[in-house]
Amino acid sequence: MIGDILAIYGSTVFFLLFGSTILFLTLLGVFRKREAQYRTFVRYFKVYSIIVLGVLVLFGGELISLGVTEVLSGEPGGNPWITIGGGLAIITIVGVAFYVFFIAGPRALRKFESRKKEHPNAPWMWVDEWLERRIVYSGTGNLVFVWFVIPVVIFGGGFVWYMNRAIILAKMQSSSRFEVIAFALLMLFILVPALLGAVSWTRGQLKYGKSIFELSTYPGIVGGELAGTIYTRMKEIPKDGFKVQLACELTERSSGRSSNTSTVFLWAAERKVLMQELKMGPEGVSIPVSFSIPPGAEESDLWMSHNRRIDWTLSAFSGRKGTQYLSQFNVPVFKAWPKA
Repeated sequence: MIGDILAIYGSTVFFLLFGSTILFLTLLGVFRKREAQYRTFVRYFKVYSIIVLGVLVLFGGELISLGVTEVLSGEPGGNPWITIGGGLAIITIVGVAFYVFFIAGPRALRKFESRKKEHPNAPWMWVDEWLERRIVYSGTGNLVFVWFVIPVVIFGGGFVWYMNRAIILAKMQSSSRFEVIAFALLMLFILVPALLGAVSWTRGQLKYGKSIFELSTYPGIVGGELAGTIYTRMKEIPKDGFKVQLACELTERSSGRSSNTSTVFLWAAERKVLMQELKMGPEGVSIPVSFSIPPGAEESDLWMSHNRRIDWTLSAFSGRKGTQYLSQFNVPVFKAWPKA
C-alpha cells in the first residue's frame, strides 16, 4: 500500500517539477541577451525555486508521515524506517539548498558589493580570503567530498550486484563470466588506488592540519612578483623539500544547447624548495615562496563574467611515506602596485 502511494505521488511531483523547471530554464536561455526580460525571469525563477523547495518539503513530510503511520500500525511488509529516512534526507537537502542559495549567497553578494564601493581600485580587497595578507588553506571540504564519493560508488556497486545477483551468478556459470570478471577487475583497478590515495591524503590532513600563506607582496603583481611564506604544522623538515607551483588557469563555460566547461593553463611555473631553504617556526615548517610573473599575464578575475574565470593557484606538495602534504591557495594577482 505504502509503495503504491509513494509511486503515484512521487512520479506526479517529479514530472510536474521536471517539466516546469525545463520550461523556466529554456525561457531564461532565450531571454539571456535581453537584460530587462532576463532580470524579470530571474526574479520569477527565484519565486519558482522557493515553491519547488516547499513542494519537496511537503513530499519529505508525507514520506515521514507514511513511515510513522506504518510503524504505529504494525503492518507487515516493507521497511518504514527507509521511508522515514528518505523523508528526513529530502528535508535536510532542501534546508541546506535554501540556506546556501537564499540566505548565505545573498549575504555574501551584499558584502561583496559593499567592498567594491569602499575599494573601487583595489579588487584584491573585495574577496574575504584576500582582505588580509594571510590566506588559510584547509582540505577538509575536499576530503569530505572524496569520502562521500568513494562510499557512494562502493555501496552503489554493491546495490547493483544485490539487485542483479541472479543474472551475475548465471553469467559466472556460463561463457560470459569473463565479462563479469573483467568489469570487477576494472572497478578494483579504479577504487583501490583511489582509496589508498584518499587514506594517505587524510592522514596528511589529520597530521598537518591547516596551512597559512602570508603574502609579502600584496597583491601579486603582473610584471612583478608574488612572494610570501607558507606556514605549515609539519614538525619535521622533509629531506626532499617541497615542490611549489604557481599556475594561472582559465575556466570557460560555453552556453547554448550543449553547455560545456573547459579549464586550460595560461601560465605555470614550478620550483623545488630545498631542505636548506626551509625554516622551523613555532608552529612548524615554513616554506619561502617567490615567483616572477610575466608582464603579459592575465589578472585574477572571479566576478566579471559567469562564463569566464581566471584563477591564480599557489600549491605546495611533499610526499612522505604513508602521508602526503598538500596545500593550495587561491592568490590575488593584479596589474597594480603592491600595497605597503
